[in-house]
Amino acid sequence: MSCRFFLFFWVLFSSVLFADEPINILTINIRLSYGKDGENSWQNRQEFLIDVIQSKAGSGEIYDFIGCQEAVVDPRQEINQVGYIVANMPSYDSIWLSREKTPERGETMLLLWRSDRWRIDKTDKGTFWLSDTPEVAGSKTDPKAGCTRCVTFGLFHELKDGKESGRKIYVANTHYDHISEYSRQKASKQIIDWIANRKNQKIPFVIMGDLNCGEKSPAVRYLQGDSMKLDNIDLKPPFSLVDTFRAVNPDAVDVGTFNGFKKNTGKEKIDYIFVTKNLKTISSKIIRTKRNGRWATDHCPVEAIVSWKQ
Repeated sequence: MSCRFFLFFWVLFSSVLFADEPINILTINIRLSYGKDGENSWQNRQEFLIDVIQSKAGSGEIYDFIGCQEAVVDPRQEINQVGYIVANMPSYDSIWLSREKTPERGETMLLLWRSDRWRIDKTDKGTFWLSDTPEVAGSKTDPKAGCTRCVTFGLFHELKDGKESGRKIYVANTHYDHISEYSRQKASKQIIDWIANRKNQKIPFVIMGDLNCGEKSPAVRYLQGDSMKLDNIDLKPPFSLVDTFRAVNPDAVDVGTFNGFKKNTGKEKIDYIFVTKNLKTISSKIIRTKRNGRWATDHCPVEAIVSWKQ
């Protein structure tokens, strides 16, 4: 009996000791510093925003990956959001590139990661544009679109005690157009095609961002496996992604993520963290932290905690 008890105790102990560490993810549109926002200007909220994105996740750990949309890079330091965030988050590494033709000035899809746990693959990272010419900086699909849009991504190697564990994950950050429905639908098709054509289909994938459209929109539904009519062609995606928030909050009603610096949020969830089905969602929530009645940005951040599927 004593041997059986010891074996049972060891199995239980080892399962806890060697359990996989969850992956904590945050997406946040930080509101560009070019905006004329009065009391909500970048200078008045930048410290608060850093506190929000460095806060503890639901598992009690810091975020592994943080995707910031509208993060401005600019030679003028007072509006250089990328410079400020990177300087104030020394435990993170980052990748970014302006979506405009001039790489050192404009909005970026800033992507940060815990440098003690992850190493980016030097051969599989970068930025591409959501357009018919994805390698052309500043390009866009629809001339009627409000802005050029892009995706910044990387393949990440997990580290254990400073050495690669053998596990990898793709993480991407994006921001869809706020005017053109056609551009948003084209963006979803382009992203699904890109994921489908990646080198290793077994590697889990995370894509997050502000999609500027609600959960019932064709662009969002296409990412989740629904057909969509585009350019008079009925399209069926080759696979589907999982909305981490809905995976664990299927009946949630109060889901608005755009607050516009107003008292309350809108009704639509327009900020998302999607994952491939080889990741399991542990928890997800919309963060509605205020300080002295004010928001850190005009969108509510969305958090997801996921784990590897065995």
